[in-house]
Amino acid sequence: VGIASGLRGLAMVCFGLVGGVIVDRLDRRKILMIGQFLGGLLALSIGFLVAIDRIQLWHLLLVALIQGMSSVVLMPARNALTYDVVGRNSLLNALALNMMAMNIMRIVGSTVAGLLIDLAGIQGVYVLIALSLVTSSVILALMGGSYKPLGADQPPWRNAQEGLAYVWNNRPVRSLLFMSMLMEAFAFSHHVMLPVMARDFLKVGGTGYGLLASASGVGALTSTAVLAYMGDFRAKSKIVMIAGGGFGLSLIAFAISPQLPFSFIVAAVVLILVGSMSMAYDTTMGALIQLLVHNAVRGRVMGLYVLTFGFTSLGGFLAGGIATILSAPVAIGFGGSVVLTYIAGRMRSMIRIQEEMAPPSS
Repeated sequence: VGIASGLRGLAMVCFGLVGGVIVDRLDRRKILMIGQFLGGLLALSIGFLVAIDRIQLWHLLLVALIQGMSSVVLMPARNALTYDVVGRNSLLNALALNMMAMNIMRIVGSTVAGLLIDLAGIQGVYVLIALSLVTSSVILALMGGSYKPLGADQPPWRNAQEGLAYVWNNRPVRSLLFMSMLMEAFAFSHHVMLPVMARDFLKVGGTGYGLLASASGVGALTSTAVLAYMGDFRAKSKIVMIAGGGFGLSLIAFAISPQLPFSFIVAAVVLILVGSMSMAYDTTMGALIQLLVHNAVRGRVMGLYVLTFGFTSLGGFLAGGIATILSAPVAIGFGGSVVLTYIAGRMRSMIRIQEEMAPPSS
């Protein structure tokens, strides 16, 4: 599990800036449309191999690598397209509503996936994934319009150089990207260990695992609903730090939950808090970075932001190693402790980041 996660993260880290350059040069809607469709075909292929009992480990490792490479294009394209459609003033609301929609389906999808694993096998889940991705591609095709960014007409290597220079010379954005890297490596990587926690420490099957994932989705849905209701508030940097600290603390609580009475119920309740804190952090961080950068380099900066997501998988590889030597709860608790310590030490300096919004056309 750790190796598969690590390969996906390695691809994201290696190709993150390349993905951002592509997003700043091509029509963002078409990028998403094609990427979702190909992702559906990939999922269907894996489901077919599982169904005929020909699946091998190298198939899954290859898919993990391909998923990492596609994510560095699709994720910044999705974020940049959201900005293109709604503009600056409604960006946080749009991102929060987008997360709400994702988390509604996360709750439903996790529960359905868990039931499908027990009733129809893993291949049924892959078929469902394929249908979802192809459907989203069709919806994007019906959207219409052109969303090709202006500018970025220099050679790709020059575009990449400009993106790196822009981030390096922008202290607030540079600080936020470093924080994102740390959060992804030590906090969001807990997802990698969730199946292990469900199976080996909480002693539940596929349905129980699905319910745990759904509990996290309930918390995430709640926090994004609150953010959407709050609108375009100014204290985004404070929310990022408070939610980040709460994320680390709740991970420590989840790590010790198997040792407590009614461990499954306690773990599910704690995962509601984990989902709430993680999504409040994630949504606000994404909006804050976009509002601090110029439109001309938005794709490249978001590409670097997505690059930090690769550290989730690399962190998952680290967590897998710690879990192998010690245990999965120790791995999760260690990650939460690292995050909580960093937040406590950097709280004052990070919340002083000036939310000076860059002109949208500059």
